[in-house]
Amino acid sequence: MFHGHNEYFYTGGCSLTTIPLLIFYHSTIFGMSLKLHSIQRFVLSVLLFSSLVWVSCKSSEKITREVDPTVEAYSIDEDKAIDRLSEAIQHKTVSLEDTTEIVYDQYDDFIAFLEKRYPHLHQKVEKQRIGKYSVLYKWEGNESNLKPAMLIGHYDVVPVSSGSDTLWTYSPYKGAVDEGFVWGRGTLDDKSGIMSIMEAGEYLAEQDFNPDRTIYVALNHDEEVGGVRGAQRIAEHLQDKGVELAYLVDEGLPIAEEIIENVEVPLAMIGIASKGSVNIELAYNQDGGHSSMPPRSSVIGTLSNAVNRIERKPMKASYRGLIVETFDPLIPYMTYTQRLAFNNTWLFRRIIKNKLSNNPATNAALRTTAAKTIFEAGFKENVLPVEGRVIINFRIHPNDTVEDVVEYVRDRIRNDRINIQVLDRARNSSPVSSTKAMPYKMLKRTIEESFGEVLVSPSLFIAASDARHFHDLTSNIYRFRPIRARHEDRSRIHGIDERISTENYIEMIRFQIRLIENGAAEL
Repeated sequence: MFHGHNEYFYTGGCSLTTIPLLIFYHSTIFGMSLKLHSIQRFVLSVLLFSSLVWVSCKSSEKITREVDPTVEAYSIDEDKAIDRLSEAIQHKTVSLEDTTEIVYDQYDDFIAFLEKRYPHLHQKVEKQRIGKYSVLYKWEGNESNLKPAMLIGHYDVVPVSSGSDTLWTYSPYKGAVDEGFVWGRGTLDDKSGIMSIMEAGEYLAEQDFNPDRTIYVALNHDEEVGGVRGAQRIAEHLQDKGVELAYLVDEGLPIAEEIIENVEVPLAMIGIASKGSVNIELAYNQDGGHSSMPPRSSVIGTLSNAVNRIERKPMKASYRGLIVETFDPLIPYMTYTQRLAFNNTWLFRRIIKNKLSNNPATNAALRTTAAKTIFEAGFKENVLPVEGRVIINFRIHPNDTVEDVVEYVRDRIRNDRINIQVLDRARNSSPVSSTKAMPYKMLKRTIEESFGEVLVSPSLFIAASDARHFHDLTSNIYRFRPIRARHEDRSRIHGIDERISTENYIEMIRFQIRLIENGAAEL
């Protein structure tokens, strides 16, 4: 019998699908020449079809689970918690590439606000500022033989683009609470994350909770611009002290709703790896002149053609490995035709890849993506530009490397006169953390206890986070925030009308309380 996945087919633990395939396989391996009569071919076809149907019908068992009553019993003052999140949004802790333009008074005020609003937690922990504006808390555990755990997030936010604040329903830094939501920059990325951790810590400190395992909490101040002054220095600080972490949980993937068409069950995705990143500049120059006598080929035309060739044929998609594990829990909730495909990837892999490629979110999990983010050429309407450049941001799938991306670009543009340059801060994808490790199992259990019928699966984090600075401290790095997200919410992150529901925020606090309780004990 064949169970689970292999390179050729997936049966979801059923073996009937393999019977007709094995007949063909063995006849080929042993050099047999099977001359089947028409009735034999008919029977074989019926058997194959029946086995496909049988597998699809069998894989429809659904999970029934409720929120753990002890999680619901946490006595949280919801109104005050929501007010504190609103107040956090009002601190304009905006990150900028040019640090001379950052208003660091807002950062100082935010740190002071945390100390004022969470007095019980601050009495329990050691607090240290690193890189001036990042904060590292240490909650000493009772058992020195247990490796410490770490929860991290960031309080810096991306700026609101000039003039777009009028497009918001509520002012982006007002922290408005209305229509069942808290509105404002940072509500999704990542102030709801760090504030829910602080709320959980304050709640447990009030209960005189003492962890068995030492817990570090890092609130980083420059994640949006690379984390080199915050998270990286915290990691170096801990490494210098010889700290080895049992695990680390960072911001990351959400609880996705309707990630697959017609499948409404929520899926909590734990990022066990993250994509790499490289910015590639395409630069081209030629003689300029007056626009009244344009050449057949121009700087803009040449670069546009290069971009078009990259867009027409993206890097290769793959529906194997981690992405398959991501969708496995959803199969029982799919329509019959979807179950037929996802239970028989040996036959329908190409169809699945094509379908998932049409959705930007799932497409990003299948392949290395290319985002054309900057195009510069020309300075006057009647002057032909003599030079131009395009910057393309590639998010690198674990199947690829920076070198693979450069080779792909060179092969696609096929123009030796275009200069290809890899810009600073290029990195390959992260190591993959184990789903068999006890910290992963603990995190999965915590999600199940906190969210009931939400399904849980490992996945690939398609963005970047500060977790990338901590790989020398632990091999167990997990990227997850229990934010309920739908397709229409994608544009809110770093965009207009960023918001989080008040109900979801309270769920996040309960989850963080349970995560600290579960994760602070021996695993």
